[in-house]
Amino acid sequence: MKTNDKKRITIRDVAKVAGVSIATVSRVINGRNDKVFPTETRKHVWNIAHQMGYEPNQQARKLRSGITSPRTKTNLIMRIFNQGSEEIIGKHELADNMQIFDWAVNKHGLFLTNYHYYHEKGFRCPLLLDDLIDGVVIGTSHEEVIRSVAEKVPTVLLDVEITNGRLRFPSVNSATEDGVEKLFSRAKELGHNAVAIVGGPVKEDGVARNYFRIIRNTAEKLGFRCSAEFMYQPPDINENNHDEIMHEIACSILPAIRSGKISLIAGEDIVYARSLYNGLISLGVKIPEEVSIISVDSINVQEKENTTPITSAAHDWIQLSNAAVEMLVALIEGKESNSEILVAPLMKWGATLDKPKKHNKKEKLK
Repeated sequence: MKTNDKKRITIRDVAKVAGVSIATVSRVINGRNDKVFPTETRKHVWNIAHQMGYEPNQQARKLRSGITSPRTKTNLIMRIFNQGSEEIIGKHELADNMQIFDWAVNKHGLFLTNYHYYHEKGFRCPLLLDDLIDGVVIGTSHEEVIRSVAEKVPTVLLDVEITNGRLRFPSVNSATEDGVEKLFSRAKELGHNAVAIVGGPVKEDGVARNYFRIIRNTAEKLGFRCSAEFMYQPPDINENNHDEIMHEIACSILPAIRSGKISLIAGEDIVYARSLYNGLISLGVKIPEEVSIISVDSINVQEKENTTPITSAAHDWIQLSNAAVEMLVALIEGKESNSEILVAPLMKWGATLDKPKKHNKKEKLK
């Protein structure tokens, strides 16, 4: 948090460090002529402004007038979402999640504003710079954003795993490890002993929760065979090619399923598990008769009636949201708060986990 005796950062200072004109900084931060400047320029200016602690408008006026009175609370908090693409229309799961969080905020008599942060365009947040926010809950995001926000207001991380050891902030997470262990323990009881794991690209930002690693470590701990041959993390997968790549993985793993080498597949998250389920069904694979599927479900939306529910350890977003808001309120009020709260996952025992099919020697030789 900044103190009143610190030198006030001006637009001139930001422009000097950013290497652009004062007019450019003014127009970018105030949102004028937004389309005139390239995305890279806008992103660069905003990053410098946040890093330097630039505070326009109300705070600047107070400092110029010599006003040092404590900041007035607005009862407005912000939740920052990290979206994987620029387009959010049609993201029904995101809309459901927002409603749940809004409900938790309203219970405390607070107001909520959501910020959809898209990394490629940079972190642009005038409400935070203008000192209008009492506190922030940050979802899976990037380190530079977490640092920038936490230096200004009370901050709680929600569903963010810190793996680099550099960040230490109050956080609320799903006890995913416990849920994954329950899934694999049940699979072990049914007779499974080899697993294929399917997920997204290797996460290198140090803050995103790495469910792939959690799944692999748990499987190995419980004695499952986890061959590198059946570890799938396509580096170039995205929204546009997701279904195509998942179908390719389904085709790749099919011989191992037919021969009995693999009887269990674990999805890093439900989006991979569902796509792989559909891909295998299209290839004539019977689930769970020929292969079982389990997954982490960080979305936890209601399954459609015509969709087979995937057996999964699901985030309890109602309890996660409540815990995050309560922790943030305590921080805003100046109370001490737990460094981390773990919320038990919801175990969704769907229709995709059963005893493995018994293969005779003739089948294995085919």
